[in-house]
Amino acid sequence: MKIRNILYTFLLGSTLLTMSGCDDFLNTSPTGSLSDSQIITSVAGLRSELLGTYRLMRDGAGYGPNVYSPEGIMALSTTTGIDIMINDEQVGDFWYFTTFSMQRYDATQPIPINMWNAMYKIISNANIVLANIDNVSGDQDAKDEIKGQALAIRSRCYFNLVRFYQHTYIIAKDKPGVPVYLEPTLTPKARATVAEVYKQIVDDLTEAETLLTKYTRPTKDYYNIDVVRFLLANVYLTMNDWANAEKYAHYITTSYSLMSMDEYKAGFSTVNKEWVVGYIQTSQDYWWYDSHACWYDFGQNNSPWQAELFIPVKHFVEGIMKDDPRNLTIVNPLYSDKYASTKFRELKDSGPYGDLFDMRAAEMYLVEAEAAARQNDTGTALQILNKLQKERGAKVSTVTAKDALIDEILLERRKEMWGEGLDYFDVMRLQKSVTKTKEMGFYYDVSVPANSNKLIMMIPEKEVINNSDMVQNPNPTTDPVFTP
Repeated sequence: MKIRNILYTFLLGSTLLTMSGCDDFLNTSPTGSLSDSQIITSVAGLRSELLGTYRLMRDGAGYGPNVYSPEGIMALSTTTGIDIMINDEQVGDFWYFTTFSMQRYDATQPIPINMWNAMYKIISNANIVLANIDNVSGDQDAKDEIKGQALAIRSRCYFNLVRFYQHTYIIAKDKPGVPVYLEPTLTPKARATVAEVYKQIVDDLTEAETLLTKYTRPTKDYYNIDVVRFLLANVYLTMNDWANAEKYAHYITTSYSLMSMDEYKAGFSTVNKEWVVGYIQTSQDYWWYDSHACWYDFGQNNSPWQAELFIPVKHFVEGIMKDDPRNLTIVNPLYSDKYASTKFRELKDSGPYGDLFDMRAAEMYLVEAEAAARQNDTGTALQILNKLQKERGAKVSTVTAKDALIDEILLERRKEMWGEGLDYFDVMRLQKSVTKTKEMGFYYDVSVPANSNKLIMMIPEKEVINNSDMVQNPNPTTDPVFTP
């Protein structure tokens, strides 16, 4: 059946609107001349739908604060950790990054609502492609690459959803995860278990890996087999499947060399050999207020607009990163008692501005090292860790005891990947408590225990009201801690 149902007309509409006037992104061509039936009955149409889905994922789907784009999720995750603080002078304008506040978890607040709506909108778009690609005529390799990318996009969205709306796999695999939609439909569904969601993620990525074997992407904006393997490594890491985490991370570490320290210091705004995914910007579509250079800028990063938002915490700068070449901080230009980061900088004075990074191979070096160590292969783990440290000119670890080495690797994740969005996901998968104090350099004292229900988002209120099968997450005010 070529056209699945009339629902496509509704679902396609916002994609077409999003694509209109954005011809430069990913070298796409205008879609205004394509009808809904043309979109879903030809390879060219489904490719256009796929590109619109990329656009929604990167730039947002029109749902309030853009915390669900790759850059936004990095920022949301980073502010959960203890190495970055939100500028207290800017909290009023950027309330949605306030850690552990009700805005981050309550069912009536924009963050849980917008994250949910945006992820499912992207999933719906991917499902339009997947529901039709096998039925259209055309070159099989072209169809495979489109289908593989759509599967990878869908799996990444489900991976985000299941981690934001439920506790980590290892303690919550039998608990409600999120609804799993495999076709473009508006029919409400119950929440699949966490284990079922992860099975679908792995199934999608495994199929995508096969489909993308021959695909050569034109730029790093697109998802290829390396992106699939990068995602699989992180999925298996979260599942404590150390052997597969090591296997898939190794694919990346043997395909991507580490950037030099000079490249590391160059501002993270130019696609280089270590980036697995990065988005090339143009004068027309640059998100100048939704980039790392902007968020960390107090006048030192040359961004078109300085948000003055994120500040390196004193304990991190003066303690953890003391004498480390990656300690790219200066005295804050606006607040002499605080620091500012120069890790993320805009290098150009006019458009088109710098690129946006998403996935970086260094993370996979650390995943491979951790997974090896947890399998008692401390020799391999130390060798991989040392390779990264030597490339950065940092102090080289020498510990060989398993637990101590794992601690070193986890600390290295904080150093190497500072500001790149691993914090929340590490807190969750490692079941860590989080404590922030004035003594550490924060402007407030706050502490949440491990597995706090403040760390997961509640299901949006309207979803629960309109779906009789929907089960709500615990409200942290009455049920503060998850009990496995």
